[in-house]
Amino acid sequence: MEICTTDVLILGGGLSAYMAAYTMLKKRRKENVMIVAPNRTGEAARALRGMALSRLDGDSAVKYGQDTLKIGAYQNDPALVKVLSEESTAVFDRVRTVVNFDPPEENSRFRPVAGDQNALWKTLADTVEKQAEVKKGCCGLRLLIQEGRVQGALCYDEGKRAFFAVSTGTVVLATGGYGELYRENADFASLRGAGSGIGLAYYAGAEMADLEFAAFDNGSVTTLGGVVIDSQCHTSIPGLMACGGVAAGVHGAGLIQGNAETAALVFGRRAGHTLTRMDFLPGADEETIYKWVNETVYIGQKDQTVAYARIRNEIAHTLNASAGEIRTQEKIEDGLKIIAHLQHELNDLDLCPLRQVYEKMELDFALIAARLTLLASLEREESCGCYKRAVIHLVEKRAEEEPVAEEVSAEEAPAQNDTEENVPDESANEEQPSTPDDAVAVVCEPPKEPEYEEQIELIEKEVKPYRVTMKLSNLILMPQKEAWNKEA
Repeated sequence: MEICTTDVLILGGGLSAYMAAYTMLKKRRKENVMIVAPNRTGEAARALRGMALSRLDGDSAVKYGQDTLKIGAYQNDPALVKVLSEESTAVFDRVRTVVNFDPPEENSRFRPVAGDQNALWKTLADTVEKQAEVKKGCCGLRLLIQEGRVQGALCYDEGKRAFFAVSTGTVVLATGGYGELYRENADFASLRGAGSGIGLAYYAGAEMADLEFAAFDNGSVTTLGGVVIDSQCHTSIPGLMACGGVAAGVHGAGLIQGNAETAALVFGRRAGHTLTRMDFLPGADEETIYKWVNETVYIGQKDQTVAYARIRNEIAHTLNASAGEIRTQEKIEDGLKIIAHLQHELNDLDLCPLRQVYEKMELDFALIAARLTLLASLEREESCGCYKRAVIHLVEKRAEEEPVAEEVSAEEAPAQNDTEENVPDESANEEQPSTPDDAVAVVCEPPKEPEYEEQIELIEKEVKPYRVTMKLSNLILMPQKEAWNKEA
């Protein structure tokens, strides 16, 4: 197994990851930067469709921040919203040197890209890939935490079908959100990177929050929670940073159109600035890494392709049924039982060959993301922004009144032919076929209509700023600071 050494390891291959590397390498070109980028098709991760910004006339960063807090139902982290609103204009001014934007519609903050949506990506990639070591088609599977800080990572190269380890004291999670896990009947490749940030943070022991929040739009899902960060993109684990869609706190319980793209660039840049000021600590030595990997990876011979594909689709079906746009206590509890069953099933499967070990780990990440989403939903009992919590009432159906037949007078009644009345019914005299005594007459009755119908009622309460936060399997309700400029 190959063991690499680098000053900074960035896990992710989208705009946020490349923005962090680009910003750092402008000032610290001598340091080694490695990017591990999964083989996602890249359209969602690399294309820039637009940005949310302050409006053109009579607006300010403060008003932009206020709108972000309002749409987020004041569940955002005020410090992160302040960074987003104050630094968005500076980022936009740099981006528009290579990207053309259309003006926003009236009363809209969204400025769509006019032209090549990959222009920014091409510019970032052209610079970063000349100075950093980029391992494409690879993914991170575990973080080595020793002495209370990051000291390495275990990764997998899909092209070579081989594991490799990285010795480093600084890791940046930029893996994006896990909305892809909601996509049903998808091939297994759709898991590449989806949910990995949540799984990596979970096993590292990092604090996470807001996992119950997701924005649903025409079949696509954008998850709004993730790893808790401060305004410098540090997580609760020394040496571990996060930015972009994997980070929590920027959007709260709602998403302004274009804010996901703006946040990815703003906090990717902020992570890069933080890296320029850091003293990079060394990672673990080779002996320690070899021992750790041998305790982490188990290899067998049983091909699990069919089982893995089925579990992946059951995860998506369960998320849509139990953690969709409207969630109820019963659906959430049912979803948790299914996810627990799938987790036990995955653990009990026979050991798979080397080429499928990383797929099993990715499925494990997906199950962790699904379980934490449902646990967070169970804890938040009221509707909040895009999060809709409801109760179902069974209401007795009203019987439909049958139309009353109109009476017909004797004059209006059609005259009947007397001859027809006197014609005997010959069919009555026909011999009917005899039925054996032991024969059973089967009568097919139409299915009965349900006596009750379901009525969904949203649980509307006064929403106070608090966060459902998690560290490993623990849920803690943490009071949040007063919303930034809420009253302004």
